[in-house]
Amino acid sequence: MTSVHRRAVPVPSRLGIGPMSKNAVDACIAVAHRRRQPLMLIPSRRQVEAEAQGGGYVEGWNTETFAAYVRHHDPEGLILLCRDHGGPYQNPRERAERLSGEAAMISAMASFREDVQQGFDLLHIDTSMDLDGVADVQVAIDRAVELYGECAEAAAQAGRSPMYEIGFEDQGRDTNDPFEFRDQLDAVLAALARHGLPRPTFVVAQTATKVVETDNVGAFSAAPSAVTYTVSALAGLTADRGIALKAHNCDYLTGAEVRALSGAGVDALNVAPEFGVVETRAFLRLLDRLGLTAQRDAFLAEAYASGLWRKWMAPDTTATDTDRAVIAGHYVYGSAKFAEIKEVAAKAAIREGIDVDTYLRDAVAEAIERYAAALPHPVPSPLAVAGN
Repeated sequence: MTSVHRRAVPVPSRLGIGPMSKNAVDACIAVAHRRRQPLMLIPSRRQVEAEAQGGGYVEGWNTETFAAYVRHHDPEGLILLCRDHGGPYQNPRERAERLSGEAAMISAMASFREDVQQGFDLLHIDTSMDLDGVADVQVAIDRAVELYGECAEAAAQAGRSPMYEIGFEDQGRDTNDPFEFRDQLDAVLAALARHGLPRPTFVVAQTATKVVETDNVGAFSAAPSAVTYTVSALAGLTADRGIALKAHNCDYLTGAEVRALSGAGVDALNVAPEFGVVETRAFLRLLDRLGLTAQRDAFLAEAYASGLWRKWMAPDTTATDTDRAVIAGHYVYGSAKFAEIKEVAAKAAIREGIDVDTYLRDAVAEAIERYAAALPHPVPSPLAVAGN
């Protein structure tokens, strides 16, 4: 088995950014243009979704309005629109309504079809989830191949050529076993080949990166030498097959840790919730600076009451209510209550010569820059150069 990664796989970008808010999207565009470096915006189905499926929680955007906003503000085309975690049971409604596997697949494909129609550059087909937990690996693989074929057919009908990313395991704290990963990947590639489907640009592997609360608690941080050795083996496997290795859950890593993952052969990585926390902390600092204690408390209460911090908490958490509210802050940016709070802050800030959105956008851009600076520039893939 290959144990040393040969970085020869072309990729459209090294860094995927979660669009946690309009300011995060604007920050991503600003960094891409400032660095002359392509970046990926990676909305999940929770964040941005087809209008027919209820849209998402970010800025009230649906797939069409999100794509239109980004294209309008990125005339040079440095931003790639990339569906993250598309697949069955990735929209909370599919579990809430107890959809069957077949119905969840139909729903997922409707979402993908809208992505294709709106010109998304890359589709992440993630079939790791099932109705009541994690899907069996073989079930996940079968579903991934089915959706892949339907996406390719929809793309051909629309005259599009999106790239693809595949993953069929929920993210954990450890790495994949390279031998098991090889067998799973080869099974998927063989199935794709039988159906005459193109190879994916990215495959997601377990790279021992895992976000809990506001820390990365994956094994990478605890045992970097052992993890980088295994990641190098995984990267060698993907490179030998002409596919780039993608790492997810890379929030809260240091620059040195990002460089170590990249050096081990990770071709690209995703960061998302950290940028929501960065913006929330920046807004709280601004409220403190402006002396808006009542608005600060109201924002924290609104975020805490959402309960959307629960999925991020450690079982033995010692987090305070404020810590929990900070984790959930970005989920309530679209609420009427937050709009009222932000309006008060904007009026107070302008008297101090501060534009609130510029202040918040700059904070997120600084965080994005930290990751972008730690990664090499991409070797463009033919599909990325050709466009969609």
